[in-house]
Amino acid sequence: MKFHHVLSLLLLTAVTSSQNTSCKPGDNCSPPDCRCWNDDAVPGNVPVKETPQVIMVTFEYAVNKANVDFYNGLFQGSVNPNNCPAVGTFFVQQTNTDMAVVKSLADNGHEIGVMSIDGTLPATGEQWRNNIAQVRSAAVAQGVPEAEILGVRAPNLRPGGLDEFTAMAQEQFLYDASCSTSKFVDQSSLLWPYTYDFAPGIDCDNGEGPEQEFPGKWQVLVADLEFNGTKCASPSACTQVATQRDAFDLFYNSFIKHYEGSRSPFMIVINPQWVTYDFKREGTRQFIEYVRAAFEDTWVLSVRQALEWVRQPVPNANATADYPPWSCV
Repeated sequence: MKFHHVLSLLLLTAVTSSQNTSCKPGDNCSPPDCRCWNDDAVPGNVPVKETPQVIMVTFEYAVNKANVDFYNGLFQGSVNPNNCPAVGTFFVQQTNTDMAVVKSLADNGHEIGVMSIDGTLPATGEQWRNNIAQVRSAAVAQGVPEAEILGVRAPNLRPGGLDEFTAMAQEQFLYDASCSTSKFVDQSSLLWPYTYDFAPGIDCDNGEGPEQEFPGKWQVLVADLEFNGTKCASPSACTQVATQRDAFDLFYNSFIKHYEGSRSPFMIVINPQWVTYDFKREGTRQFIEYVRAAFEDTWVLSVRQALEWVRQPVPNANATADYPPWSCV
């Protein structure tokens, strides 16, 4: 019997009555392991003015000696309100990636996630499982702790729906960070991360989310950036960006919607192409440096750290004083 047929039978037996039940915040879905996609409340009902604003700078595809200095330079000199260094998340492929470089990033506090083996989209559930397991194994073989590799990003920000999430569940990954949206991008509509305890979530602009429930598996959305009337999930797709100021504005104008809204986490997607341009790289660095200097309640953290706050929220003052998930000690 083919893999897909076996998988379909297994999934059918796993379907519960919750598939036809709406997600009700605080009723049939409560923290720390469940959150409804349409729950617009700040986690823990923390007052907005006391909510830390998290910026997640994420990277994808190959990481090696040719680009790691560009990536590290984006964080240079930036520290969070608790005096820990600003950090990001690297979703790495295996091809053309130097896992020794990846290990050095992990040693410096950055989070390591996985993409596919060669940066192309897996076509089946079996391929998804083999890809994410193999990339993780390569990082673990270099010394990155397996328990800390929890996130998956699909190539081209094109999530693989049921195939991807089945593989994530089988391999015990925690979250996906691939679903981009041009719909939920305004100050009043930006969404917090949510789980797939009740299917489906929102429609992604590319690819698809799962139609099956995956309790405790998180979606961390990529809200489109906007520049001169153009929306883009990845800044490289905003082709009108022509100066360092343009690059700064691209990020800042979207960041401020989060900050002046409910302060849901703001995700930035950086690929190797973006950092090859000096002005784009400098505009990005300037943005990170500026928001850390100008906003005392803004943090530059990994996706995993952002999710830890959603699961265990505390006011910004508590996070600054003593909050283990964000500590660098």
